[in-house]
Amino acid sequence: MFFALDVAFLLSMAGMPFVVDSLGQAFIDVLPGWISIPLIDALHQWAKILLVVGLIALFLIDGAATGLVAASRRRTVAVVAVGLLPWVAAFVFARIFSPQRIEPVTSLIDAAVGAAVFLAALAFILPSALDRSADEPASPGRRRALLGTAAVAAGIAIVSLPLSRIAAVGSGGLGDVAMAARRLRTRADIPAPDPAVDALPGITPRITANENHYTVDTTLVKPRVLLDEWRLDIKGLVQAPFSLTYDQLLDLEAVEQIHTLECISNYVGGDLISTALWTGVPLRDLLDRAQVQSGAYDVAFTSVDGYTDSIPIAKAMEDRTLVAYLMNGKTVPQDHGYPARMLVPNIYGMKNVKWIRTIEVVNYDFIGYWQQQGWSDSANVNTNARIDLPGRSVRWTGDAITVAGIAFAGARGISKVELSTDGGKSWGDASLETPMGPLSWRRWSYAWTPGGAGPVRLIVRATDGTGNTETPIARSPYPDGSTGYDSIDVTVQRA
Repeated sequence: MFFALDVAFLLSMAGMPFVVDSLGQAFIDVLPGWISIPLIDALHQWAKILLVVGLIALFLIDGAATGLVAASRRRTVAVVAVGLLPWVAAFVFARIFSPQRIEPVTSLIDAAVGAAVFLAALAFILPSALDRSADEPASPGRRRALLGTAAVAAGIAIVSLPLSRIAAVGSGGLGDVAMAARRLRTRADIPAPDPAVDALPGITPRITANENHYTVDTTLVKPRVLLDEWRLDIKGLVQAPFSLTYDQLLDLEAVEQIHTLECISNYVGGDLISTALWTGVPLRDLLDRAQVQSGAYDVAFTSVDGYTDSIPIAKAMEDRTLVAYLMNGKTVPQDHGYPARMLVPNIYGMKNVKWIRTIEVVNYDFIGYWQQQGWSDSANVNTNARIDLPGRSVRWTGDAITVAGIAFAGARGISKVELSTDGGKSWGDASLETPMGPLSWRRWSYAWTPGGAGPVRLIVRATDGTGNTETPIARSPYPDGSTGYDSIDVTVQRA
């Protein structure tokens, strides 16, 4: 069974959903919010990892069970049924519960090849297993049945190949390709970094590399979009609905902007926050062309895999709300929404819909995927600060120790960052690096001279551009994003 899973996984490299991921996606989509939300809250990024590990364990258990049944006196049909069970279940459950996320033909091919490999391998090891059994002679008929079923499964995979998108998907590119905007209306004016801050070991880079940018989404199987088939539909409560091909989108006037994205499930001091240079078309340009009618309330977004969310019409008409297609000078990578995604200022990442397919103006309060699970609809970013350095233990020579990190408050900006070394009794102002833009995080640093060796708790807090300081009240991410001060315990040792 491990060998069969390995073959299925290698086959998924050609553009097919891995059979375990298909089954896992079905589990994710069928779980109600009262189960999934506590799991996400407790396990964070480990939730998906543990789900996949658990499903692999189920496949291996089924493999062991099939081997036991095959080496027993039970009927051959029972052997075949048990052996096919996880492969058939993965395909069927994905079709029932995740039809928009899992492409049917390619998922069938991956499951069929995995089943064929498993049954064929079992057929070849079966005679030696039966020969070791004192009460069961070797059964050529059972071996033939296993090989025959494996051949049928392989035949299904081969017949499905012409109907699949494997060749197109595998060679079509999935983003992260260097490209420049054809018609750039506005270029981002990024100030030079502070060399002293940049030189700090362990400080967060001002701009996050594409491969290091955080990813959180609802799918185990990333949508693989074919550019020649993709369309962006602008419709709903508009006078002139229209569609754009990818090439037509690139022909429109674009703007650059530095934009920090943060996940609403990010805990205080967490790493689900990143910053990139994005290029895209202002959503307002598209809506103006479509001629929004009176009575518009929300603009709803739907991704190619069926994920939905929305923003108010006023937010959609802001000049910094973009349909982005470049990320740090490259086409948006698959993990981040290839070929295009939404980028909306001042709100958490869940509303910045990836793999965008439809933009629809509606006259009601549209409730998206996570809002149906109880998460915030407004999803405004909470002011927050994070300590990146020093580490948990520092050797002190008597000079000042640099404490540094990042602070973020969405479009409100950061006006002040303060550090406390005495449990919050007193606060000292940190130095702030010039922000890269109105929607980016801001790096800060503080020269701290310890009073002596021993343990010290460092606490940081930030004040946004409107003069409001973040709340000290600790709150978990659900449903409106986490709050509270970030802190670290540092042990100072004399050098």
